[in-house]
Amino acid sequence: MFSIDIQKIGLFAVIVIFVMCIAWAGYTIVHAKTPVRVGVLLTLTGDVEVKEPLEWARENINRHGGIGGRPLELVYKDTGTGNTTQLAEELLADDSIRIVIGPPTSDDVYALLPAFAADQKVLISPFATAGDLFRAFGRNGYFWRTPQGDVGQVKAICQILNEKGVKRVALLTENTSYGKTFYDWTGFFATEYGLHLTAIREFERESDGLKADVAQVLEADPEYIIAICGPADAAAIKREIDRSGSRAKLFLADSAASPPLISVLGAAAEGIEGTTPTADPTTGFSVAYREKFGHAPADFAAPVYDALVIAAYASAREDAVPFEPLPDAIRHVVYGNGTRTGWDAQGIHEAIREIRRGGNPDITGASGPLTFDTEFGVDPLVTYYSHWIVEDGEFHTVEVLGSEKTGSPGSTGESVSRTRASGTLMDPLAARVSRYVPKENRTDFFAVIVGPSSGWKNYRHQADALAVYTLLRDEGVPDNHIILMVYDDIPYLPENPVKGDVHNIPRGKNLRSGADADYTGSRVTPETLRNVLTGTRTAATPVVLASTNSTDVFVYIASHGAPGDILFSDRNHPFTAEDFTGITDTMHRTGKFRQIVFFVDTCFGESMATNVTTPGLLYFTGAAAGEPSLGAVYDMDIRQWLSDEFTANAIKAIREHPDITFRELYITTYEHVTGSHVRMINAENFGNLDVSVREFLHP
Repeated sequence: MFSIDIQKIGLFAVIVIFVMCIAWAGYTIVHAKTPVRVGVLLTLTGDVEVKEPLEWARENINRHGGIGGRPLELVYKDTGTGNTTQLAEELLADDSIRIVIGPPTSDDVYALLPAFAADQKVLISPFATAGDLFRAFGRNGYFWRTPQGDVGQVKAICQILNEKGVKRVALLTENTSYGKTFYDWTGFFATEYGLHLTAIREFERESDGLKADVAQVLEADPEYIIAICGPADAAAIKREIDRSGSRAKLFLADSAASPPLISVLGAAAEGIEGTTPTADPTTGFSVAYREKFGHAPADFAAPVYDALVIAAYASAREDAVPFEPLPDAIRHVVYGNGTRTGWDAQGIHEAIREIRRGGNPDITGASGPLTFDTEFGVDPLVTYYSHWIVEDGEFHTVEVLGSEKTGSPGSTGESVSRTRASGTLMDPLAARVSRYVPKENRTDFFAVIVGPSSGWKNYRHQADALAVYTLLRDEGVPDNHIILMVYDDIPYLPENPVKGDVHNIPRGKNLRSGADADYTGSRVTPETLRNVLTGTRTAATPVVLASTNSTDVFVYIASHGAPGDILFSDRNHPFTAEDFTGITDTMHRTGKFRQIVFFVDTCFGESMATNVTTPGLLYFTGAAAGEPSLGAVYDMDIRQWLSDEFTANAIKAIREHPDITFRELYITTYEHVTGSHVRMINAENFGNLDVSVREFLHP
């Protein structure tokens, strides 16, 4: 037996509490005298002058006592004169810095954010505007940006051209993360605004091949060429337009809107139009900036200013709730709905004071309302764009476009980067009456699944193919009724940190394990697919469809696409729209199916089947003829996209709704897929759209 000395325990508890109070008091005293240090990882040299708005923001933050008496300090790292990755590592190693303004490009964000997130540090970029960043890093809270993603700029450009009465446009875009947003979204908004996208081409920056690209685009006779590039390439494109004698006009995005464009072209620059992010004209920022510095602010000045203001507010929130995760502190700041505060020194002081008291003021910045997507974060709901034109050797603003033209009006809480297809463009399937009734009763079911693209960057295509394979196996389809064609290099590529693994959700099940592939590597070709579908056995294609006129067949393909083509690993030999029409007509004529359903997840997917009239065939795709499709899930652990929008939404709908019909699946995917228009083709010749998808896919 032992006794407990209550008095000793009580004395010990008092001592512990006393020590803790002393320690907390010491921490508070030290903390109160410690400056708030914010890193700056941006280009500080050249034409882009970011120090001016940053130093003004710092001055305004510190004017009335900084953050609870703590001054804000900036730690500059100039990416214009040093290696961005090395400079980022220096900021990561500095424990006094938890928020960094930057980096300057979208590619930099992809490269750096996983390390910052792992170290629980936040990046706030005033320049990285690629649309994919929203979908890749939404919800995690470690990446924010003060301008809206370039999806808003794409929308603004298409609306401007629509209001000008333009009908035919073409797109030339540099092959970068920045250019990819315009490549991904121009077709979508062109469809939304009734513009015909006559051509779409990517090019390498400042390459000799640009002349040929311009020539090919001009062959499609556009009224405007939308060019997404820097000033040097923009000047080269303009010269080629003028040299050709074409009447096509040039419309540029923000990366080309700099003085070198005019200095290089001279008089030839007259009449070039474009857009660039700018400040809300009602905030008074531009007027105050001119009064302080004697010149107008650059269009990026307001987002740069606002990035530091948000960092200051997050630091103030940390004073109020010391152990709150930093991403949550920023969420609290940008989702505030209390008293509205301004962007100037007094407004910043009022906001900091309120936040440190535990309040949540409705903050505004130099660029306008600082209200962000309520679910994903990352993007502000409002960004203003200036529509400019070159006149008399200078950039002149034609108008400033607000959120009603460039993004969400603010009430939905959703960024323009989450835009889905308009309901008015949905195919009226409810009014369709099928003209086709299968002559035979169903006796069998076979599936063909194709993931033909290769290389680490095409991870999602093989993952999608394996995800559909897994869905069919889970539905009870025996493996000998599934022909799986997948390039299959992903599991053992050097870039894959999880050898042998392919998954379609972060840290998810290994889909490659247990999958029996019939054709892999160089055997996955358009000719192999032709033989498989038509039942043509050869030494190279021993496994083919053993189907008859009483067999229902399902074919799934995920890959890259071009107008009228599905691309395989050998891009010089695509599977063409003519191949598709010819093969399916042959299959019908030779009795290779009762009904056949194609799910095709490629860019420009609709273009493969616009001429199809084969009875008993249904073609289902995630993208209209003039638009790319988008990736859906990004895995920061392996730094790769894991699935595509259409496939991810289709699988989810089929798994969650056991009785969903083809008609309902079309409506569901149309309403949920982001950035493209889901299409269902030849439905009137298919048969019963109200049959259950799972019933069709079941053996």
